[in-house]
Amino acid sequence: MGTYVTVADVRRTSGILVTEISDVDVEAIITECEPQIERFYNTTFTPKERIDILDGNGTYRIILDKNPLLAVREIKIDGETEDPASLLVFRESGKVELGSESTNRTFKEGSQKVVVKYIYGFVEETSTVTTTSLAEIAGTNVSVEVGSITGLLDNDWVEIYGMDGHKEAAQINGTPALNTIILDKLVFTHEAGSTVVKLTITETMKKLINLACSIACVARLIGQSYTDTVGYGLGELNIQKGEPYTQWRETASQMIAERDQLMSNIKPRPYIC
Repeated sequence: MGTYVTVADVRRTSGILVTEISDVDVEAIITECEPQIERFYNTTFTPKERIDILDGNGTYRIILDKNPLLAVREIKIDGETEDPASLLVFRESGKVELGSESTNRTFKEGSQKVVVKYIYGFVEETSTVTTTSLAEIAGTNVSVEVGSITGLLDNDWVEIYGMDGHKEAAQINGTPALNTIILDKLVFTHEAGSTVVKLTITETMKKLINLACSIACVARLIGQSYTDTVGYGLGELNIQKGEPYTQWRETASQMIAERDQLMSNIKPRPYIC
């Protein structure tokens, strides 16, 4: 199974049966296609943790290598730990600014290094939403009591935010039980009644990956059709071999057109605001 799409997803879109391409080969095609789409768009479609080591620029703002920026977990400026809760985080651009409560006033220029551990990913909210029952404090492996755990599973990523203005992504660490979830890390405090929403790959991007994998499968099917009989003998007419399926060529053309339309509407990261 791929990270974003399954063998069943690709078969449903392409119409290719197991008698034509094995599950093992479809799985291999998915494994090949998914990282290619990620590299093209310069992001990931499920939240991931990353560490950037950057040069200071002498200003109060810095741009991280990857975005959208879902949470800054840790930051050091010239070896000095800065409180990530004091930062201003701009999700779409990946920009980070030192806030009024930051110890440092600038990202020091020169040979000094800025080291940032953060979570990024091009994701969207799902319909799985609940609220916190109590105020939560920052920390690791934080036990959070919520109104409902329906639809929440171990390793799911969620975003937590409320009217206190604090917003960050965190991963569920353990199987939810008794209306309680364990979040791997919270940088901010969060007031009671804060929203907790499950995150997932955007449906548009999932469709695009599905199409890319399906096109690759169709190309494989056409390429291997040279040994197939694609004509019939009738009288003096001879059986023809070595011609790709015309219906598969039409299928490929339709999927390529749909893929290109989606790609024209989704721009590669970074997003400049």
